[in-house]
Amino acid sequence: MKAITVARQVGSWGDYIGINVAKAIGMRYIDRETITEAAERAGITESSIERMESPAGLLGRLVNAISGMPTVPSVASQAMRFSEIHSLVASIDERVQALMQNGFTRAEAGRHVLAMRFPEVRTKYDYASLIRSVVKEFADTGNVVLAGSGSQMILKDRPDVLHVLIVAPVDTRIKAIMEQEGVSRKVSERRVKENDEARAAFFKNNFNVNWLDTSLYDMVINTGRISKDLAVELIVKTAQNFS
Repeated sequence: MKAITVARQVGSWGDYIGINVAKAIGMRYIDRETITEAAERAGITESSIERMESPAGLLGRLVNAISGMPTVPSVASQAMRFSEIHSLVASIDERVQALMQNGFTRAEAGRHVLAMRFPEVRTKYDYASLIRSVVKEFADTGNVVLAGSGSQMILKDRPDVLHVLIVAPVDTRIKAIMEQEGVSRKVSERRVKENDEARAAFFKNNFNVNWLDTSLYDMVINTGRISKDLAVELIVKTAQNFS
C-alpha cells in the first residue's frame, strides 16, 4: 500500500484521525493547508503560474518544500483556520450586501467582490492542476496520508491506495466544533452548513460526483458511534493488511 486518503466532514474529528493514523504507521500527513504553506515557503503563487513558470520546476519546488516540513502537524490545520475562514466569509458577504443595496443582483455582486478580492482566480485551474500533481507525486513516493484536495478522486484508480471517509451526525459535529474552538452553537452550526455546501460544490464542479457516495471509499467510519481513537486503530489495522 502506497497511500491513504482521508475525506472528512467538518467536525467529524477527521483531521485528528488522519494525523494519528500517520503517526501510528510512520507516514507523512499532507492536507490542503500543508500544500498552501509549502507553496508560500517556496515562493509559489498564482502569479508565478500565470507567468508560465515551468510546471516541472514548480512541482519540484513545492515537493521539496513539503518534504522539508514536519511529517505531521502538531495541531490539525483545519481546526486552526476556522476563525480565519469565517472572518473571510463574513467580509465577503458584507461587501456583497452593500453592492446589492446599490442595485446589483446577488450574482453580479458576488462576481465583482471575488474579482476584487481574488484577482488570481482566472488561474485557479492551473493551480488546481499543480495540487493534483503534488498529490500524485507523493502517492507515487508512498508512505503518506493525504487529507482533502480531492485526493480520493485524483487517486481513485490506484489499487495501492486505501480510501477512507470520516462522517458523523450533524449534532455530533456541531458539538465537536464547539468543544474544539470554544465557539457558540450558532457559530458552529453556521460553520457546518457553510463547509458542507462548499465541499459539495467543490466535488460537483471538479469531479462531478457526490463526495459522500460511499462507493468511492474502502472504509466509512461514523464517529457518532465509533470513537476517534478506535477509528485510528481500525484504519491502522486495515492499512497494515491492505493489498
